[in-house]
Amino acid sequence: MSVDLNQTIADASLDNLHDIIVPESIGFFPMAEGWFALLLVLLALLFHLLWKGWSTYKAKQYRREALAELDNYAVISKENGIAMLSLAKRVAFVCYGRKDVAPLSKHSWWDFMEKHSKVKLSDAFRNSLKKLLYEKDYMLNKQENETLKESIKVWIHTHKEDKNV
Repeated sequence: MSVDLNQTIADASLDNLHDIIVPESIGFFPMAEGWFALLLVLLALLFHLLWKGWSTYKAKQYRREALAELDNYAVISKENGIAMLSLAKRVAFVCYGRKDVAPLSKHSWWDFMEKHSKVKLSDAFRNSLKKLLYEKDYMLNKQENETLKESIKVWIHTHKEDKNV
């Protein structure tokens, strides 16, 4: 057995080398069971967040409707002033229930609004509103009307919701 040394060297030369054969890349599928479990948890979380967002959106619909109605009272008149006060009380009915809100009037109503929101009304303004409700010919001036509208807007935006209703 003779080995041809020249042939062996020629077979081992760099000219006869081939490229490395790269294996096929590993695909994403089929995934391991852990990935399926993680995907299901993420889908459940996404569904929960969407459901919670939709529920919150629907729960605050009365606020959006009340603000839209408040925008209708642009003209300064006794009727619009009384309608704005009525709107504030209707919002309270929705959120706190008729049983707790209906008996409130005068100072107890204003105290209730201040307790449950960021609305702050001066005694002079409270007296003006009392005159609006009980004096036949009394009408709010432009500044008082704007203060009333802004106070009701703040009431609608900031009142705390009662979850027991």
